[in-house]
Amino acid sequence: MRIKDMEIQQRPREKALRSGVKSLNDAELAALLLSSGVKQRTVEQIAHDLVRKSENFSRLPKMTLEELMEIEGIREAKAFQIQAALELSMRAMRAQSYARPIHKPQDLVLWFEMEYGILAQEHFVCVYLDTKGEIITHKVLFKGSLNESVIHPREIFREAFIHNANSIILVHNHPSNDVTPSPADLSTTSLLINVSKTMGIKITDHIIVGQNKYYSFKEHRALH
Repeated sequence: MRIKDMEIQQRPREKALRSGVKSLNDAELAALLLSSGVKQRTVEQIAHDLVRKSENFSRLPKMTLEELMEIEGIREAKAFQIQAALELSMRAMRAQSYARPIHKPQDLVLWFEMEYGILAQEHFVCVYLDTKGEIITHKVLFKGSLNESVIHPREIFREAFIHNANSIILVHNHPSNDVTPSPADLSTTSLLINVSKTMGIKITDHIIVGQNKYYSFKEHRALH
């Protein structure tokens, strides 16, 4: 059954028109995105299975194309549709961060939680800012198990000089989803801050992200 065949008051699209997209529950939102069912299953049934299998969307960013297609009624086209919606959301968050000065961790963390917080491997990213605190660019500089021996200050500050950056925000993810700084995180941060004083380019924060959580060295007054 297609959405157009449902009772008008039950249609997710009609409800969204009346009260806004935020008024939709998880299953209704999924049904609106999927738009139609298949011969054997209604869009509502498929949507409810998607919500259940993704654990109320908490696992959705990490689900592969194959996992999505395990849901009866979701074939390759709809699986790509779901992944495209997630990618669009992530890019919108990134674009918002690029469009305004960065004053606090919350100006960055939604983007980084979506793009890096779900990854199974650690990624170390440098966000380079101009004198107004606006993002010039960001670079993934290191991957893998991160410590002082892996993270080379010369790479970080070489990019800063290339882009004429005034300051840097360090960001990396913890695949364990425990965003508490490790001893290696603490020692690496201390090393980079000492180097930054010599280079004349300030490190304004080091943010560790997971899935829907983060730790900011600046907020915890741990930048030393």
